[in-house]
Amino acid sequence: MTTKSTKNIKKAAVLVPYDFGPSSEVALKEAVCITKYLKGEIYLLSVVRKGDFFSQLFRSERDNRRIQREVRNKLKELATNTKKETGVRVITIVEQGNPLDVILEQANILNAQYIIMGKLKETKPDLNIFGTSILQVISESPCPVITVSDSPIQECGFRNIVLPIDLTKQTLEKVSKAIAWAKYYNSNIHLVGVLSGGISVRKSRLHLKMEKAKLIVEREGIVCSAKLYEKSEEPVHQTIFKHVKEVNGDLLMIMTHQELGVVDSYIGAIAQKMIKVSDIPVVSFTSKAIEHNNYFVSGFLPFEIIDNKDLKHLKG
Repeated sequence: MTTKSTKNIKKAAVLVPYDFGPSSEVALKEAVCITKYLKGEIYLLSVVRKGDFFSQLFRSERDNRRIQREVRNKLKELATNTKKETGVRVITIVEQGNPLDVILEQANILNAQYIIMGKLKETKPDLNIFGTSILQVISESPCPVITVSDSPIQECGFRNIVLPIDLTKQTLEKVSKAIAWAKYYNSNIHLVGVLSGGISVRKSRLHLKMEKAKLIVEREGIVCSAKLYEKSEEPVHQTIFKHVKEVNGDLLMIMTHQELGVVDSYIGAIAQKMIKVSDIPVVSFTSKAIEHNNYFVSGFLPFEIIDNKDLKHLKG
């Protein structure tokens, strides 16, 4: 009976959109590390873009089939080599259509725990040009999205996780995510915030929330720092990235949703800038992605590590 139920457990799916460019190669390597963490499987997805009316006039169905065969063969070879080198199972998917639609559709079909993708650029015109907005994928994704740059990863894991803290209600969930990752990778957590008004640091609600978050993280045996910057002429995202360099950050966790009425929140234009300019991997959470990904936290944290008192402080 036990053996049968174990076989029926579906492994965590990590979806990697792959466009044969350098950033997608880095995304695959990052996916290997994270998939080992989840004890899951990688789904490598390539999308052959469906051209507009005029481009289709010059590309026959025979050409489309040839391109798809070429992409499929290359992906299978990559999957085989990745399995041999890392032991992680890689399943390949080739679809034709709009990249954004296909990525989101596959994430839902697979019930993916993460989408890991490079900052996509045009690569080989005969294969697949994504040309899609990474911000659209993040905003509409049913799960968290991890974005990487072209910079090659040196080793698996993250030593210093940087966590911008704001006044949104989802701060608790984001702190929980960071704790889960830090416990697995034996990482340090660095909380950072930037005031948006003229109020002093000590009198700000954000200062109180950061101190409470720091206590919760340290209670789990994780080394944690907290830094709150006063408002300045410098753009918020630049202040955060200066702090990232100061603490040697190698993973950034952000929320990307809009919460009306909140002043000190890293959303919207600021989140977009952080995603676009970051040289280190960025984990982007929306409210929907947080809900979808809850099992991820419960699997690595003791039950009720954050009590009602902590919850009240972090949400208030």
